[in-house]
Amino acid sequence: MKRICLALAMIALAGCQSPPQGAMPSQAGQPGAAPAQPATPQPAVTSAGPLTKAAVETYMDAQESDLRTYLRGQGVLVARRGDSLVVGIPNDKLFEKMAISAWGNAVLESVAQVLAHYDHSAVEIDAYTDATGSEQENLDLSQRRAKIVEGSLVQNGVTQARLSANGLGASNPKFSDPRDPRNRRIELKITPTPSG
Repeated sequence: MKRICLALAMIALAGCQSPPQGAMPSQAGQPGAAPAQPATPQPAVTSAGPLTKAAVETYMDAQESDLRTYLRGQGVLVARRGDSLVVGIPNDKLFEKMAISAWGNAVLESVAQVLAHYDHSAVEIDAYTDATGSEQENLDLSQRRAKIVEGSLVQNGVTQARLSANGLGASNPKFSDPRDPRNRRIELKITPTPSG
């Protein structure tokens, strides 16, 4: 009886071990906080494979699920709009002045790992400001921030050709007061790119 209990305890402990780094996101996604350390290059993640038009909905469902799993508890919004996904990241946590924060590095690293697996998706990086500066200042600031996020995703293994960075200034505010600092945000619009 003692041997059976010992064997069951060993099996239970083995199930608690962390998955190996570089596993596919759906296998390695862990709920909870992302690491607080700056992003470090991760091992290669396997591709989800070719994408056909007939498989787009299933592909985007799986990508949405993995993004939600990786970003759970981080205060990052993942929304579905038809066949596209939008990941909303607040600027106040993403940036420390004009540099990505440790929290932001962890979030963008998680996003990059999911994007590495779902490699038949294009990503539009849209950066927004509030309306406290001049229109031109806001456009310039938002463009610089969009390019910083783009650079971080590339550094974390997302192919440059899949990305576009757009500074949109104070346009499209989320809150009725255009000067509300919560209007400062990055939105990653992820769209499928089927091959046939």
